[in-house]
Amino acid sequence: MPVRHLAMIAAGGLLLAAAPLSLHAQAKPATKATTTTATAGKDSIQTDARFVREAVEDNLLEVRLGDLAQRKATNPTVKQFAQRMVTDHKKLEDQWIGVASKHGMSLKPVLGPKHEQKVDRLQRADQKAFDREYMTTVIRNHMDDVDYFRHEGESAHSEPVRKLVGYELPILQDHLLSARQVGKEVGVDSAAVARSKHVPGAK
Repeated sequence: MPVRHLAMIAAGGLLLAAAPLSLHAQAKPATKATTTTATAGKDSIQTDARFVREAVEDNLLEVRLGDLAQRKATNPTVKQFAQRMVTDHKKLEDQWIGVASKHGMSLKPVLGPKHEQKVDRLQRADQKAFDREYMTTVIRNHMDDVDYFRHEGESAHSEPVRKLVGYELPILQDHLLSARQVGKEVGVDSAAVARSKHVPGAK
């Protein structure tokens, strides 16, 4: 057989042998991409860790305040509203803890110093002024929470966090609307509460 034909057959053999190697080389990046995607999902919720912790803390605060209001409030509508706050915010708190746990975040629900001060202040409130003080606090808290969820929560990195934000935000908005209505019944001026949010040193 001519040398030229032998060279062509040899070259063809090399090409055939190289084909499986090429396919194998393409398979590796796909596996790596899948791993990278999974890792990115885990990392993204870690970047939202501060938001998740604050969401848990804010819900815990409303549960604590609601428990206190059920014991100290004198207005039946305020008591009923406080019961709703306990029920709704306990459910929301559990959902945030569940999301955190599912994605490897360890959370122990505790109140920070700022929130503890709010609880302590209400505990010391005069009985006659308690209903008004409680509703003022709840209105201000929910104004802050709605703003926070809109500006921080909706731009979270993790899809589970954004999804839970989308679930909780309408609930917070509804709470705020109800709180304003109940607050009006006990003499709270919601417009004045809103203005006080922008006053340095305001409660």
